[in-house]
Amino acid sequence: MKLKSSIIAIFALSSMSFAGGDIGGVTTFETGDVAAAEVEAVEPAPAPAPKPAPKPAPKPEPKPVVKKGAGPLYLGGALSVMGTRTDDRVNLFGEEKHQDRQFGLTGVVGYDFMDYLGAELRAAMGVANDHNDKMKQVGIYLKPQYPIADTGIDIYGLLGYGWANMSDSGKMTGNNSGFSYGAGLDYGVTENISVFTDVVNYLMKHDDTNSQWGANLGIKYNF
Repeated sequence: MKLKSSIIAIFALSSMSFAGGDIGGVTTFETGDVAAAEVEAVEPAPAPAPKPAPKPAPKPEPKPVVKKGAGPLYLGGALSVMGTRTDDRVNLFGEEKHQDRQFGLTGVVGYDFMDYLGAELRAAMGVANDHNDKMKQVGIYLKPQYPIADTGIDIYGLLGYGWANMSDSGKMTGNNSGFSYGAGLDYGVTENISVFTDVVNYLMKHDDTNSQWGANLGIKYNF
């Protein structure tokens, strides 16, 4: 009886083995699927796309500088303050002893030989004064000039010879002549028009003559 039961048990186990049965085990395919799932779970997320670099702000365009002069010849006029004194310390903007001060007009004719050198002829005359006399001046000058960076402003000097009819507190001293010099600034408003201001020693004091100065604010037109 025991032998018969043993044979039946062996036969049953053999049948289950041939039929592909599995008792409590895990197949190779199941183990592989679990491992692949774990690998997929720990893969890092893709990095975000880099942001484009900001575009640099556009540089402001420089202000165009007006180049003065359609040609080398120019004409101009100015309002002037003129003063005569017994020494070279004329006060053009206030009254002083031993000084005669007048308001006047100045005419200018000039020619630029090159960018840095020109010549001018000037004539000035007083039109309002405290005395009965009027100052008069004529001068011819070399005019060295130089532009200040890209500002449209030229700085210039005046070196020449002048003739002046002068007075000292109402006392006329007649016509005198001699070395004359000055300095000023010129600013281009348009290609043809510029404004200028300068101070000129119309005549330096020498020997028994007086000194005559002038300050001018004017406008010029280049041809």
